[in-house]
Amino acid sequence: RRRQPVCTLMRAVVREFRHLQMKVPPHPYLRQALQAAIKEGGLTNGIGVCKTVAPEIARNNSSGGWVISRTSLKVRNPENTPTDWQEIQLLAMDRQPVKNGKPVEVWQVSEASGQPAFQYMSAIPTQKLCLGCHGKSIAPEVKAKLAELYPEDKATGFSEGDLRGAFVVTRDVPVN
Repeated sequence: RRRQPVCTLMRAVVREFRHLQMKVPPHPYLRQALQAAIKEGGLTNGIGVCKTVAPEIARNNSSGGWVISRTSLKVRNPENTPTDWQEIQLLAMDRQPVKNGKPVEVWQVSEASGQPAFQYMSAIPTQKLCLGCHGKSIAPEVKAKLAELYPEDKATGFSEGDLRGAFVVTRDVPVN
C-alpha cells in the first residue's frame, strides 16, 4: 500500500482542526468555577479550582487524537514547561499577546520528531481576575497556599494584558 504524501495528510488535519474550532466554542466553565470558588472562600479557595478544573477540562476535551494543554514562559506546574518550538512562539507572543482584539494564534505542521504532527497555540492574556494569584502584589495567605501546592511556582509578577501563557492543541498525523 502506498503512503500518502505528508502535505496531503497535514491539509486533512488542518481542515479537521478548523472544523473542530467552529464546533467547540471557548469553554467558560473555568472562569465561572473560579469566580464561584473565590466568592465562596476567597482566593485560596480559587487556587484549588485552577489546580483541578483546568486540567480536567483539558482531559475531557482531548479526544480523537487531539491533545489540549497549556504552557507558559513562567509555569506554575513544571509539567507545563514549553517545548523548544512552544518557547519560541511564546517569546514572539509575549511582544503582542492580543492583535485586533483577539488572542494571537500560531500553528505549524512538522516532521521534526520523525512523526508528522500538527501544533496550534493561542495566547492567554492575563486578565484582572488572574492578578490575585499571578500578579505583582499577592496576599501572604495566597503566597502560602501557592507555595504548598506549587513549590516550583514561577507564574507571578504579571500585569493585566501580559502574556500569561498559551493554550496548546497537538495531534500526531498517522502515516499509512
